[in-house]
Amino acid sequence: MLPRIEQPLPPTPHSHHTSVSGNSDLVGATSQIYLPEVIYLGVTAPTRNRTELHIFKQHCLFLLQNRTEKHICHPLTELQTITPHIGAFNKFFWKYHTSITINGILEDYRGITHHSDTRTPCLVKVCMIFYSWDNPSYTVTLA
Repeated sequence: MLPRIEQPLPPTPHSHHTSVSGNSDLVGATSQIYLPEVIYLGVTAPTRNRTELHIFKQHCLFLLQNRTEKHICHPLTELQTITPHIGAFNKFFWKYHTSITINGILEDYRGITHHSDTRTPCLVKVCMIFYSWDNPSYTVTLA
């Protein structure tokens, strides 16, 4: 059985503002929630403290609503919104897919690499992280 969504949803621990130079800066806590609809690129899989995990799960419940499942995919081509030089992120983690179901949340992380013959960027499985609705911990499965 799914937990109830808190009303209103817990606030995220960040606020954004635009600096004089026009750049968007992050203000507040140094942590991140890493919501499913936002791309993730990093040298490791993300971690969440207890509060962040709670906010993350509540947000995922909101996305699920009355459905039995919701899938969010981030193809590697989305990285081109950040840079045209995908090869610069060789061996970085990329959150490729998030599945939200009545059983929990499954995040699929891939490593950025390239085909040896064509030097074309590609993804290889690295790990999957499962978050149960009724457990404050998570399970990591390595590829």
